[in-house]
Amino acid sequence: MLTPPSRVRYLCAVLLAGTLSACASQRLNAVAPAKAPPLAGSWTLDSAHSEHIDAAVLSLQQQLHKLMLKAHHAARAAQSTPARPSESDRRRRDADHDEGGRPAGAPAGTAQVQEPAVEVSAPLLGATWVREFVAHVPVGTYLGIGLTPGLFTLRSAGGVQQCTLGVRAAVAFGHGGADQTCGWRGRDFLIELQPLIGPRLSERFALGPDSELTMTLHLSGHGIDVRLIRRYRRTPNATPPVLLPTSD
Repeated sequence: MLTPPSRVRYLCAVLLAGTLSACASQRLNAVAPAKAPPLAGSWTLDSAHSEHIDAAVLSLQQQLHKLMLKAHHAARAAQSTPARPSESDRRRRDADHDEGGRPAGAPAGTAQVQEPAVEVSAPLLGATWVREFVAHVPVGTYLGIGLTPGLFTLRSAGGVQQCTLGVRAAVAFGHGGADQTCGWRGRDFLIELQPLIGPRLSERFALGPDSELTMTLHLSGHGIDVRLIRRYRRTPNATPPVLLPTSD
């Protein structure tokens, strides 16, 4: 496990990387483009032309496994290559130890005790990333989209997701929460979530040349790059699923 100082350095590095990534990304536009594609309506999943979630989850798990192995090898290498002490560290060590290398005041024959090796595992929140990726895949075959100048609503058998255009909001995500934004990027509509720790999750909605709706779920950053593409056909007479009441 990471020691407290190592964990702090790791989290600070991740937070800095996430902040820089968020700043570098293109801003989403709250105003729809001219002749915006008609995304609103009822849609039915085209299973034959959609990717299966199992394949995306397997790819994500394989990438997480590679990251864990990479982190493990890096930790082993760091342990086998001790850092070179500074001049002040050497002076302090000489003051605390006698000529035999023993701690000052220790009896002759006493061996110097070495600190145990530190086991480093990464990523720390891999299981959370898998869970959140799966949770953002619409449940069932029905997909309903509501889109006004100020609000985007996504409805499936799994529940209702809403986002206010152009407004950054804090939402539940894993154990640390995330910043959510939504809006237009060109003729595509996006919902982007930037967790406090971990890769960015985006949901992109676009109309194809045959007027089919393409939803792309993309988890990216911190060594992760996984996409899931699902396609829907417009179904004006589709009946929205009945959602069971929930309680917090």
